[in-house]
Amino acid sequence: MHRANGATLLRFLAIFFLALSFGVPLARAASVGMVTKVENQAQIGSSQAAVGSEVQTGDQVHTGPKSRLEITFRDNTKLSLGENAQVVVDRFVFNPDQSTGELVVSTGAAAFRMATGKISQMQNKTISVSTPFAALAVRGTDYWWGPTEGHYGALLVSHSRVEVRKDECDK
Repeated sequence: MHRANGATLLRFLAIFFLALSFGVPLARAASVGMVTKVENQAQIGSSQAAVGSEVQTGDQVHTGPKSRLEITFRDNTKLSLGENAQVVVDRFVFNPDQSTGELVVSTGAAAFRMATGKISQMQNKTISVSTPFAALAVRGTDYWWGPTEGHYGALLVSHSRVEVRKDECDK
């Protein structure tokens, strides 16, 4: 009986390693969104971004000169990047069954616009953006962040409230 179990285990291991050697893909992390618009040079990590490219937590997304990119998250939040922008998707949670949601991104010194989707309707939600100049806590639906006459600031669009805290960026 022990000999049969050993042979079965050896067969299983042989098939497993054979499958790996033929490039059976490993499980990927769940996608939090996808690229829905791209103009000129844009990347997700080291890969070229294209319409339909998946975006995952931890991905660094960036655009080149005269470039634009839009990500649509699973809840229909839209994040649009201007030229020479860089954003990292730090965290995304969307659980309508428990009415909870969280979207946390960090960005460099470039323009972007965020129009929140269903996550803004959740009872327990956190939407925040860390920039080199301040941390933004968003309580609304649509806003833009970027340079205006050489200075950075948030321009509120639609029914939004944004809290700006400098102290969190000094850590």
